[in-house]
Amino acid sequence: MGRFLFYFSYVGTRYRGLQRQSTTGIDDTVQGRLVDFTRDVLRRDLSDPTATLSSLVSSRTDVGVHALNNTITVDFPDRKLNGEQHDLLWIQKILNIKLGKKGEEIRVHSIQQVADNFRCFGKPYRRHYIYRLGIFEDSAYTSSGTPLPIIDRGFVHLIHPPFSMDKFLQAAEVMCGTNNFTSFTSVKKITEEFKNPVRTVSINVKRGAPFMAGSTEECQEKLEFWDVHIISKSFMYKQIRRMVNGLVAVACDMCSVEDLRQTLKDPAHKVKILERSFPPWALFLNNVEYYPKDLIYPGPLPELQKEYRTMTKTLEKYLHLQGYDNDIKDRTRDTISEPDSCSVLNNEERTNNNEIYFIDQISDSDSVHCVGEDLTLNEFSEHISRNGDKNECVLTHSDEIVDSDIRINSKG
Repeated sequence: MGRFLFYFSYVGTRYRGLQRQSTTGIDDTVQGRLVDFTRDVLRRDLSDPTATLSSLVSSRTDVGVHALNNTITVDFPDRKLNGEQHDLLWIQKILNIKLGKKGEEIRVHSIQQVADNFRCFGKPYRRHYIYRLGIFEDSAYTSSGTPLPIIDRGFVHLIHPPFSMDKFLQAAEVMCGTNNFTSFTSVKKITEEFKNPVRTVSINVKRGAPFMAGSTEECQEKLEFWDVHIISKSFMYKQIRRMVNGLVAVACDMCSVEDLRQTLKDPAHKVKILERSFPPWALFLNNVEYYPKDLIYPGPLPELQKEYRTMTKTLEKYLHLQGYDNDIKDRTRDTISEPDSCSVLNNEERTNNNEIYFIDQISDSDSVHCVGEDLTLNEFSEHISRNGDKNECVLTHSDEIVDSDIRINSKG
C-alpha cells in the first residue's frame, strides 16, 4: 500500500464542505467526490473495488469556500495487480476527464507518491488564503444595482461606503504578528479540539481585479477590488472570515482600532460587531506549502514499522477514550517495546514534529483490559473495539500482546 499526495482545486459552492461526512452512499463533499472518483479510476487494480480508500485532507475548508491549491493524501496499492507501477500522470488525466464529464467542479493538478507515514495535515509550514473584496467608491452607486460582472458573482464580497483604506491597513497591522485569536473563532471548537488559540499571522492587502479585467467599464468605474492575503501555519474554525470582518468593521467606523487591539489582547473584551463572520463565497485557499525534503519518497516503509505504528496508535486511541491526557506518548512507549528498526524513524519524527498532529492521543498503561493471553495485532484491535467502552484495566503483569518482534509489556 502506498500513500499519494494530490494537489487539487475546487469551487466550493455546490459541495457540503471539504471534509468527508460518510464512508457509505453518496457523499456530496469535495473529499468524498474526489476519493470516490479515484477509486473508480483504480477499480481494476483494487482487491476490493467497493471499499473506501483511506484519505486525509491537509486544510479543511467550510461550506462555500473555494481552493486554488489544496492537498489530500489517498492510500492505494502502489502497484497494479499485474505488478506494474501506476502511471500517476495517466491517473490524473483520467480522473479529470471523469470529473469533468460528471460536472464536478474539482480538478487535480498533480499526484506524487510520498512517504507511507507522511501526514499532509501536520507537515505544511504555511497556508495562504485570499479574501476578495469589492468596495463601492460612491454611495450613489449602491442603489443602482450591482455592477459586478456575472462571472464574479458569488466570488466577491461587496462593501458599501463609508470605507477608509487607511483604517483598514491600520487594523491589518494590529492583527499581524502573534496574537490570541480566541475572539475570532468558535470557543466551543477550541474547547472540543484542545486547540491553542495563539497564531502568528501575516496580512498583505493588494489591489485586485474582476476575473474579466477590462471587460466592463461600469465595473471599473464603480468598484475597487482588493485582495486580502492572510498567511499562517494553521488557522482555526472561521478565523479568516472573522478577521476580515474585523478589518472591515474598523474601516467602516463600526469599531475602533483600539477595540480590535484590546480584543486580541484580552478575549474577555467583547465587541459585538467583531463576533460576526463574513460569508464564505469570497474566500479562497490559495496554497498549502511544504518543505521540499518532506515530499521526497524514501521508499516503502518496512512492514514491522507499519505494525508498530498501528499498534501504538491503537493503544493510544483506547487510552485516550479512557480519559487520560498527560504524558500520553511517553507512557505508551513505556508500554510497548519498540523494535530497533523503528527507533530511527520515530526519533526523526519526534525531532521534526514538535507540534501535536494526532488527535487520538492517550496514555497510562495501567488502564487497559485484563485479557490474560497473548494477542496478535489484529486480535488486540478487535479486543479494544469490543471492550473500548469499559473503564477497566487492560494489561496485567503476565499479559503481553505480540506481533512479529513487537511486544506490549505491562508494568502494572
